[in-house]
Amino acid sequence: MSIKVMTMVWDSPAFSGNTKLIMLCLADYANDEGLCWPSIDSVARKCSLSRSTVKAQLKKLGEQGVLSAQRRKKTTEEGTKTNDTNLYQIHISVLKNTLEEGGEFNPRSKSDLGQNSAGGRSKSDPKPSLDPSDIKDPPKAPLSENSESNSEPTAEGKKRKRSAVSLPDDFTVTDAMQQWYAEQGFTLNVQAATQQWRDAMLARGQKYSDWIAAWRNGMRNANKWASERGGSQQQSMFSRMGRSDGNYGPPEGYR
Repeated sequence: MSIKVMTMVWDSPAFSGNTKLIMLCLADYANDEGLCWPSIDSVARKCSLSRSTVKAQLKKLGEQGVLSAQRRKKTTEEGTKTNDTNLYQIHISVLKNTLEEGGEFNPRSKSDLGQNSAGGRSKSDPKPSLDPSDIKDPPKAPLSENSESNSEPTAEGKKRKRSAVSLPDDFTVTDAMQQWYAEQGFTLNVQAATQQWRDAMLARGQKYSDWIAAWRNGMRNANKWASERGGSQQQSMFSRMGRSDGNYGPPEGYR
């Protein structure tokens, strides 16, 4: 085992994955001059890799110039010649160059994107992350004319999300809300529908951060049910409002 060679392999950024694993294995067999002669089977067993993977990586290292292999023959007791283990030479000078250059053997593109300078810092900005959670200032969707902000300004001018609260005791249908109701072409009486909706909300202890939006969605549902079941069964529809399965209320995002 050569601690000297192994340390250089550990510190070199030119190797990764199976390539680094095999280089560490060879360094474990090598002397300080980088000479070793383990069999393919020994390297494969020690690295928990297949023979084909080891052979492919050794060929790659040879093409990169960091390793050279000398085929050897041996004579058996019967006098016949057979293959012996290869003699591998880890080229220490090339290995040192990878430490100084801080790069890989493979040709790199002319772009500086993602490459490191000699000091270890990137020469250019990193590639943008595809993870939305990594974006410092994610784009915000513009509010539509009918959408309502779910936040309120703070003393510093920033906005904070409003917390969900129970239905206010003084909740009333304003002129603007009645105008919106009339524009929808609804058939139910706005006051009657609102009273039934209010009872349903209080009975379930529902909480929302935007009760006007909750009311609008409740009115849509109430009129939809009335239209589906017919005007003569409006009272049955109002009973249904009181025993909603939980889907009654504003769209997702207002909860």
